Amino acid sequence: MTLTETLQLKEKYLKYDDLRALEYCEKRWQEEQCPTERWQVINFLEKMIREFQQNGIGYPKVLLLRKKEIQRGTYTIPQAGEAQTAAECTCFDGWLQNGAPCSCGKGERHRKELRGWGMVI
Repeated sequence: MTLTETLQLKEKYLKYDDLRALEYCEKRWQEEQCPTERWQVINFLEKMIREFQQNGIGYPKVLLLRKKEIQRGTYTIPQAGEAQTAAECTCFDGWLQNGAPCSCGKGERHRKELRGWGMVI
């Protein structure tokens, strides 16, 4: 599993400089045998951010964002054998683009609320 897959980064939203920096991070990720434990990933991201700062290179801000999310527990690191259902879901806070509640776990709260209002879902 690559760093981009582990952090679930969408490269289409990154700038060119961020992509170059991320490519460097990917190489370093491979050198460190692709850590998957929570604190190993946090330490790796911290090391990369510090290395970029020491060299005067801008780092992708999404690395700091993911590091903070992992620390807070709002983002969990997917494991290699785990099903990637969360990554496949394209809903926004449990809602689909057509206004219907999503079938994923985030949409259950919305479906329950709509059923409470007498709507058939």
